Amino acid sequence: MRYACTPCRTPYRSVLSPSRSHPLAPPHTRYVYRAVHADRAGRIIVSDYAAAGFDGAATVPFADPIRLPTGAIVLHIEREAETLDRSGRARGVGAGRLAVAAILPPGHLRTQLPAYADATDKPDLAPRAYAAVAADDAGDLAVAAALIDRDPTRDFDAYPKAEIAARVNNALRSQPADRLVRQLARCAREYGCRGAANAFYGRWECALPIAAPANEHPPAVIAPRLDGEAEPREPAAFHATAEEVASLATQHIAAGGTLVSFGRACEGEPLLSARLVEDAIRLVRAKTGSGTIHLETNGSIPAALRRLAATGLDAVTIRIASARADTYETLHRPEGYRFADVRASLRVATEQRLATNLVIPVLPGIFDRAEEIAALVGVAGELREGSAILLRDLAADPLRALALMKPREPSIGVARALERLREELPHLRVGSFVRPLARI
Repeated sequence: MRYACTPCRTPYRSVLSPSRSHPLAPPHTRYVYRAVHADRAGRIIVSDYAAAGFDGAATVPFADPIRLPTGAIVLHIEREAETLDRSGRARGVGAGRLAVAAILPPGHLRTQLPAYADATDKPDLAPRAYAAVAADDAGDLAVAAALIDRDPTRDFDAYPKAEIAARVNNALRSQPADRLVRQLARCAREYGCRGAANAFYGRWECALPIAAPANEHPPAVIAPRLDGEAEPREPAAFHATAEEVASLATQHIAAGGTLVSFGRACEGEPLLSARLVEDAIRLVRAKTGSGTIHLETNGSIPAALRRLAATGLDAVTIRIASARADTYETLHRPEGYRFADVRASLRVATEQRLATNLVIPVLPGIFDRAEEIAALVGVAGELREGSAILLRDLAADPLRALALMKPREPSIGVARALERLREELPHLRVGSFVRPLARI
């Protein structure tokens, strides 16, 4: 099997030795996984060192391995890779030997970060959902992760690029004056956005761009809205009318689409444009009772959410990087609202019987602290049966994002935290994907 770092695309060169144990492996430990690093040319090299990951507090033995998933992006980080010596201490593998990470496809949740030494003289890493990578004895790559959800409708590889281009061109020819079609065409072709591409197939979820403003300003080292995707998207450069939005939504539903969504990752906060969203929902529901109308939000304006629910909103997804107020406000940096408003929006969603999803952007070392899990169980425990907790990798410069927080206690590990959520919240679905409502 051959791999390449992105963007270099150069095949990796394996330097595996036939040995099944290594002098750097901790004593009395059977060695299984080997460290990988990249050279300056972008080639991935499988070394003779024991593989390691970072759990948010320390460099530790590589754990929770699964085979590198189809669709994962492998890339190198401009930082020196680390491994463990015989005593279990972290050590660099040498200057010019760069850490390797993977960005996992949707439905996967990383359990460890790549192990590397930070370099204070270098700029922040681009916020991405970096996961630890290692190699097995055959030289095949593995990642520290768990598959927590499956959704065949998210298999974007089913859309060949040439076919997407043809469908986009047909739509542009038939609707040359439609600003939303032009925007979605750009998002589908240039950014590979699933929600945009779906609009040209009449399938699954369609994004409804409204160019809403933002009311949270997270630190530069994290990107809570990217949901683990490799690259940010481009927000709409214009403000659509309610009629334009409703036309796009009804066309998508009529063609067989099941879900239309306000507030996708490239957007700001749709509750700040509640009048537009309200008018668009009213127009859609005047024409069709089919399809699920869905809103992704930070939950900052509970009164606006209540209005939208009364108008015909079916489902809401609320994002919180933490269920603890101090951690939440450090990571989101809200403007004009506080975590208490988010809690109020969750209560509105429950009272109005909206299908409710609670999205948690996961960063090992923050998400999996015992105090964080306890707070999340407390908040999510108030949701109606059948609601969902959606866990998605937080895009970040890992070490510098963790430096924003001062841990008061060790983490329990992402895998154990996942077990606790399932044990303590049996009435909720734990996954990654928003599901459309079943219509009877």
